[in-house]
Amino acid sequence: MGDEPSIALVVLDTLRADSFDEHFDWLPGVQFANAWSTSHWTAPAHASLFTGRYASEAGVTIKSQDFDRDTTRLPELLRDRGYRTRAFSCNVNISEQLGWHHGFDEFDGGWRLSGLGEDVFDWDEFIAEHQADGPKRYLRALWRCVDDDCDTTQSLKQGALMKLRDMGLKGRHPDDGAAEFLEYVRDGSWARDGEFLFANLMEAHLPYDPPDEYKTYPDEESPHFDSVKATLGEPSADPDRIRTAYDDAVRYLSDIYRDIYAELATEFDYVVTVADHGEALGEYGAWQHGGGLHPPVTRVPLVVSAPGPNADDRTPNADGAERPTRDALVNLLDVYATVLDLAGIESAHRRGESFRPLCSSDPTDTEPHSSDTVITEPRSSALLEFHGISKRRALALEEDGYDIGPVDRERHGVATADCYYFEGLSGTELLGDCDPATLESELGRLVDDLERREGLSEADMDGLESQLEELGYL
Repeated sequence: MGDEPSIALVVLDTLRADSFDEHFDWLPGVQFANAWSTSHWTAPAHASLFTGRYASEAGVTIKSQDFDRDTTRLPELLRDRGYRTRAFSCNVNISEQLGWHHGFDEFDGGWRLSGLGEDVFDWDEFIAEHQADGPKRYLRALWRCVDDDCDTTQSLKQGALMKLRDMGLKGRHPDDGAAEFLEYVRDGSWARDGEFLFANLMEAHLPYDPPDEYKTYPDEESPHFDSVKATLGEPSADPDRIRTAYDDAVRYLSDIYRDIYAELATEFDYVVTVADHGEALGEYGAWQHGGGLHPPVTRVPLVVSAPGPNADDRTPNADGAERPTRDALVNLLDVYATVLDLAGIESAHRRGESFRPLCSSDPTDTEPHSSDTVITEPRSSALLEFHGISKRRALALEEDGYDIGPVDRERHGVATADCYYFEGLSGTELLGDCDPATLESELGRLVDDLERREGLSEADMDGLESQLEELGYL
């Protein structure tokens, strides 16, 4: 191994592309304006990001959330190259318990991961169901922590922290983990070459609960609602209140990520900033990201920054400065291929193509990388997958009287350079001026070409799938 570039890959979980455009204009680098996820939620999107394959090919779906043990992943390839690989996850879906630590020399995480694997009372769900009970709901919840079959100590600790946050006393958890990651980066010992850092930050994810100074309504609780029930009917919280809370959370994410990026820029040659998926806020009748492949959910922000020795790329863009933009169609599979290309690694059995030649702020700089990776023509289409809902979720919704047909079936979408064609809740939807028959044919071809692999079943998950759902992450 020679002087390999250091690379940071940061996933801003649940960040909409339009919200990124509004609040992250300070981030330097090259932006890819036609970037797409491969799915609608964290686990399958990260499976694509880590393998260069579609999630169903990696065995990661809503009914099978653990990586196939034989699947080679991005950090393993980098480590085999000689990289020191480290991860910091604030998302329980991306945790050691679910197999995401493979290939990392170090796997750390935010406070949400600390209770994973323990039977902890679900405060978020209880509060959402008992909002009308007033302050006495906390007494009922405390009794449930003692009386239910759960880890009483850990449950009471989590409840106390939530109550402190409601009172404006943040305690040791000022946010959903970004502040912890900032300290992790500041305190870390980073080599200038041969470092790979992956992070997942959850600030834009429900419950949309930034520090009070960012809240439009600081005296009110963050909105709690069930995303699938809201998509099948109406949200239990006020829609405008939900949108405002999401925007508040994104504003905070932008500010703290500005500090994080400033630290990363001094240590890493490349910083890749991307979202795993976005968030629906009422468009197409959908809410959050559990109900389908709606464009606000599947289109993602993507910026590749190369601070390195170039001072212009170290510091945030000046107000009004334009960030170089590329219109080429790319998706998470291509992010995987590009990170490997930046590291000088060739990888077989992947679907993505490196867009490294487009990452330079100088559009004429398209010299091939020293890895001799073959750069083909930009992709002409990108597949998106929706795998339905979990069995437990389906049964619970049916018991509550919901018709789960619209959300409990496999659906797909296809993005092209100019259009997006997807199977919506009540039929196919088309964005752009394209021939639907042509897109339907292309979608069928992509689906037929999938090399599906089964991962662990729900029964094999030893209760983790159930716990993740109860925590509100599915």
